[in-house]
Amino acid sequence: MRISALALAGLASCAQPLAAQDVDENFERRWESLAAGGYQPLTIPVDWYDPVAEVAGDPQAYQLATPEEAGIAPTAIVAAEAWAKAQNSTALIVARDGRIVHERYWQGSGRDTLFNPQSMSKTLTAMLVGTAIARGEIASVEEPISTYIAEWADDPRGQIPLRHMLWMASGLEQGDDGYGYQVTRDNPIVRHSLGSDFTDRLLTLRQIGPSGETFDYNNQVNQLIGMVLERASGKDYETLLSERIWQPLGLAHAKMPLDREGGMVLSSCCVLSRPIDWVRIGGLFLAAEKVGARGIVPVEWLAEMIAPSPGYKGYGYQVWVGNQNIGGERPPGVPLIPWQSEAFAAPQVIMLHGHGGQRTYVMPDKGLVIIRAARDWPEAWDDAVLPNVIWWGSSATKGVIE
Repeated sequence: MRISALALAGLASCAQPLAAQDVDENFERRWESLAAGGYQPLTIPVDWYDPVAEVAGDPQAYQLATPEEAGIAPTAIVAAEAWAKAQNSTALIVARDGRIVHERYWQGSGRDTLFNPQSMSKTLTAMLVGTAIARGEIASVEEPISTYIAEWADDPRGQIPLRHMLWMASGLEQGDDGYGYQVTRDNPIVRHSLGSDFTDRLLTLRQIGPSGETFDYNNQVNQLIGMVLERASGKDYETLLSERIWQPLGLAHAKMPLDREGGMVLSSCCVLSRPIDWVRIGGLFLAAEKVGARGIVPVEWLAEMIAPSPGYKGYGYQVWVGNQNIGGERPPGVPLIPWQSEAFAAPQVIMLHGHGGQRTYVMPDKGLVIIRAARDWPEAWDDAVLPNVIWWGSSATKGVIE
């Protein structure tokens, strides 16, 4: 069992900080390997990450249904599959009311092939906050961050409420020194994400604006929330994920990158897992009363997560909600703010969004969940296509989760 983050924080006062060392051997090793492989964040193989923490699961079988049994037109499935294949996808899964209706893999992948969901992982962090509030480990989202980040106890940054961090409206800088998403060893965020301490850079972030007002998608903010969860619960993040979501949902074992042996996992990204298991994660937003009754994530919290935030109506608590950027010229690649050629046909779409077009689409009005995975850039991504094709091809009658 690893030393908890809280204990590590206490030990830090009597040990030389990793950031102060002349050479970070983990960073040098990872950087050299990244360069030698010619990898970008999207193309890193899942077995490249070392060390990793195990997220113990308790895999349970999935129920299956034919398109006809699920009330989805086979022609809609065919159209969705053709488009997904043309977009360099490695997996496409369609489920209705918890039953797998269509499951297709490409590029040598299969059901048990792990993939990197990238920032879809952030939604799990928000779900875990809900479980911590339900257990009394966190009082509420109005608590100032200094309640758990003691390093900011006498700092204005410590007054940022947890709610503003969940909204991605913390007012904290990106901390990239202007490099943005450039993969260069001079980028402080690259050094941070490949280095031996996923927490040291976080505590140096400057506040550049008031919190709660401006939407600014920030990976470091999610990692701060991960620190809050560890310190509030006294458990490692991967243990929380395993005990509170992975095992109760009946998911297969997964992995998460560690900064170093005995350190902390990367909460903002990279829960290396099976695409099919995101059907059940997305399914938490369906039939919420039944899910809540099983004690996984509280019903009220799921509803709060998908309420639009003041800074950007298309975002809730670490999850994208409703229509995003509609129309105009298609941006290159897959932009940070999701782009769609037309509005969603469904009255409500909840989207888990990951770098390179990793997607979980949830349409509660018809009990639909769609998963798309990839390890290469799509040809011409459009977030409206898969949800609308499946929505229009599905009957109005919604089934019942068993």
